[in-house]
Amino acid sequence: VSITASILDWFVKSKRDLPFRNTKDPYLVWLSEVMLQQTQVKTAIPYYKKWIKKYPSIRSVAHAKESELLKCWEGLGYYARCRNFHKSARIIVKYYDGFVPNNWDKFRSFPGVGDYTAAAVLSIAFKQSFPAIDGNVRRVMARILGYRKLSKRNMNIIQSTLCKWIHTTEPGDFNQAMMDLGACVCFPTNPACMHCPVNYYCKAFSSGNPMN
Repeated sequence: VSITASILDWFVKSKRDLPFRNTKDPYLVWLSEVMLQQTQVKTAIPYYKKWIKKYPSIRSVAHAKESELLKCWEGLGYYARCRNFHKSARIIVKYYDGFVPNNWDKFRSFPGVGDYTAAAVLSIAFKQSFPAIDGNVRRVMARILGYRKLSKRNMNIIQSTLCKWIHTTEPGDFNQAMMDLGACVCFPTNPACMHCPVNYYCKAFSSGNPMN
């Protein structure tokens, strides 16, 4: 069994039940990723539910006043996220007939969209094989590969390794599995190594000192 298969099998059995995981709609996937930037999942969920009731489509966001959107966002903080999402929605309605483009360069060019958000949305909504790499995923990969430091060279190897592993029929599930591994198993301190689906492959675990 490959490491990718081990990760995906674990995800099927153990994935977190989150409202935005019940859809492949690129608008909703994107919205969730924007809300989860700098914000804990449990904090973002009620805002996500409230937002999609009021703004069920990207067109409804584009046609809304910025002040109305900010009111709906109130309390979530980092308001530039909301403003950038609004700007992006307007661009999509004006130039893409309201459809989120499934092209990396086009999507990555929208206000507020970085590599992580682009990879997450394109993999989950469009099944494109782009690894989504955030701090949690870096930590998981550094431990699996046995890296003590995240040098530029090591980061490049992490990126290229994930690019190989993600070539599966469900790249979005793979990315979400890696996110869940970092959030629920491979904690910064006291990682739950005995519950990890890839401890067999993990150099940090086999060394007997995953914290180092």
